[in-house]
Amino acid sequence: MLTIDNYSDTYENDVKDLLVELQTHIASLDKRKVIVVKSNYRDDYFAYVMQEIEKHSGKIFVAKVDDKICGMIVCKIFQGGGEDELTTSCPKIGFISDLVVKAAYRGQGIGTTLLATAEDYFEQNGCEYTQLEVFAPNTQAAKLYSKLGFEINCCYLSKRTGKK
Repeated sequence: MLTIDNYSDTYENDVKDLLVELQTHIASLDKRKVIVVKSNYRDDYFAYVMQEIEKHSGKIFVAKVDDKICGMIVCKIFQGGGEDELTTSCPKIGFISDLVVKAAYRGQGIGTTLLATAEDYFEQNGCEYTQLEVFAPNTQAAKLYSKLGFEINCCYLSKRTGKK
């Protein structure tokens, strides 16, 4: 049975492991070999995520199947300020910075449930939009997001500097 819980310190190691799993997956898809998992990633990225949650009224939700952690989502709320004051009319945007479901649990609706939980959280907090980024080679994630109504809003392109 799938349940969704708010993050608590008891989930710290599971969340760190999930963040590493996500970064490892993304790095495996990067044909440029720029994205990596550095030795300090597990603890340092977790600390960064926790700071960002505090700064942006965020939350982490964890998914459990039969009391085993199988996924998580990191939610943040961005509210105006900086460049946005000059370039947007949307006062609050819910942003998903990390979503991961353990490989063995994918395809069971867990990511969909986590996304719905995030959208509910954002709606309860007055956000007009839910936004996320997806690494272009992560086509499975992109298909899920598209199926759930997310549309491409911005596209980043890159090439090696000095090469034609």
